[in-house]
Amino acid sequence: MRQSEALGIMEAGANVFLTGAPGAGKTYTLNEFIHHARTHGTSVAVTASTGIAATHINGQTIHAWSGAGVATALTDQLIKLIRSRRRTKLNAADVLVIDEVSMMHAWLFDMVDQICRIVRRDSRPFGGLQVVCSGDFFQLPPVSVSSRNHDVITPSPEYLASRERYARAGRNPEGFITESFAWSELDPVICYLDEQHRQDDGQLLRVLTDIRQGCVSQQDRDVLVTRLGAQPPQGKQAVHLFPSNQQADRLNSDRLQRIDAEEHSFEAQTAGPANLVERLERNMLAPKHLVLKAGAEVMAVRNDPDHQYVNGSLGTVRGFANENKGGWPIVEFENGNIVTMNPASWQMMDGETVLAEVAQVPLRCAWAITIHKSQGMTLDSAVMDLKRTFAPGMGYVALSRVERLDGLYLTGVNERMFLMSDDAIRLDGDLRAKSAAAVRQLQRDGAESFVQQQRAREEDEFVQDELF
Repeated sequence: MRQSEALGIMEAGANVFLTGAPGAGKTYTLNEFIHHARTHGTSVAVTASTGIAATHINGQTIHAWSGAGVATALTDQLIKLIRSRRRTKLNAADVLVIDEVSMMHAWLFDMVDQICRIVRRDSRPFGGLQVVCSGDFFQLPPVSVSSRNHDVITPSPEYLASRERYARAGRNPEGFITESFAWSELDPVICYLDEQHRQDDGQLLRVLTDIRQGCVSQQDRDVLVTRLGAQPPQGKQAVHLFPSNQQADRLNSDRLQRIDAEEHSFEAQTAGPANLVERLERNMLAPKHLVLKAGAEVMAVRNDPDHQYVNGSLGTVRGFANENKGGWPIVEFENGNIVTMNPASWQMMDGETVLAEVAQVPLRCAWAITIHKSQGMTLDSAVMDLKRTFAPGMGYVALSRVERLDGLYLTGVNERMFLMSDDAIRLDGDLRAKSAAAVRQLQRDGAESFVQQQRAREEDEFVQDELF
C-alpha cells in the first residue's frame, strides 16, 4: 500500500493498523495524518508504547495518557482514580494514536480499551475513539511483565481473573496486541506500506526481506560476511551500535576524553512538573548534560525544519559560535551542511496541552548508541557486533538502520542476529493479504467504505448485546 492510500483511509475516520518494514515511511505517514486531523479541528491524543518512542512524536506514553500507569490489572480503585484525574482528557479526544505497538502487550491494549469504554460511557471499542496504531512486529517485542513488575510476584485477584480469561480463550496476554480481545473487536484496516524509502534495492534490502520472511539463505549469509572485518574509510564517520547502554556510554566517554581540546557544556532548560520533566529527560536522546569538544563526532537527534539534517545525521563539531561567550556548537554534517546547532524543544503533550518541556542542543556524541535507541533512525553507516544480540528482532533492527550495504561494518556475526519472533513471521503473511484486500476495496469503493463497515459492525454488536 502507498502512503497516500493509507492517509486516505485514516483521514476518512477508519480504525487503522499502519505497518511496514523500516524505511517504508510509517512515521512520516503518521505525522502527516496527525497534522491533517488537527488542522481540521480534530482532537488527537498522540501516544506511544515507550518513553523514547513518545519523545519522537511529542506525545506521552499510553500508560500515562490512559491513567493505567504501572498497573497490570483493572481494579475498581484504579477506575475511580482515572475518573478523577483523566476523565476530561479521555472524553475530549476524538482520535487515539499509539506508536511502536510492537512493544505493547496484549493485556495493556485490552486495559486501555476497557478504560476508554468505562470512562467515556461508550461500549464501542475504545469508547468510540478512532484508533490508529503504528508499528512493525519484526522489531523489538514486548518485555515480559513477569521480569519487571512486582504485581506478578503477589498477584491480585483482578490480575488472576484477567489471565484466566486469556487462558480460556487460548490467547497470550504477554504477546502482541493481535492476541488481545480489543484487537478482534476493533478489527482495524491493515495498511501495510510496501514502498521503500531507506535502503536501496540491492543486496542489503534482499537480506532484510529474507529475514522478515524467515527464510535466510546461504547467499544472505555470504553477503553479510563480506562486511565482516570491513573498516570505514579514513575520515568516514560510522556510529557503533551496542546491545547495552554500558557499552555505548563507555566508548563515547573514552573517545571524548582522548580529544585534547576545551570542553563546552550545555545544560537542558526545563519547564513543567519535576516528575514529568525527569521522565522526558530520561527518554529523549539528547543528554540533559551535554559535553562537547571541537573534533567530537556527533549525531543529530531531531529532524531539522530547514532540512539541513535529520534524526541520525552524523557530523563533526568544528567549533563554537561566539567562542568567548560559550556559544552553540557548529557542526559540519556528512552531507556538507555546516550548521550552528541551536536548542530544540522536546515536549510531553496531552492532546493540545503541553505538560512538560525540555530544551537542549539536539546532539549526542555519536561514537556509539544502543540498538534500542537507534530504532527509528536512518544512519549513513554503522559498526555493529551482532554476535552479542540476544532478543528477537535486535539484529534486524540494527541491520535495517543503514541505507546501503557499503555503510554496514560488522565486527562479529552469529545466527542469533537472524532471530525473529515466530509470531511476527506468522502474522506477516496475513497482514500483507489484508492490506492488499484493503487496497482493492479502496480502489473499488473509496475510503468511506471502511468507516461504513466499522459502523455497521458496531451496530450489529450493539443489537446482539441488547438481545442477549
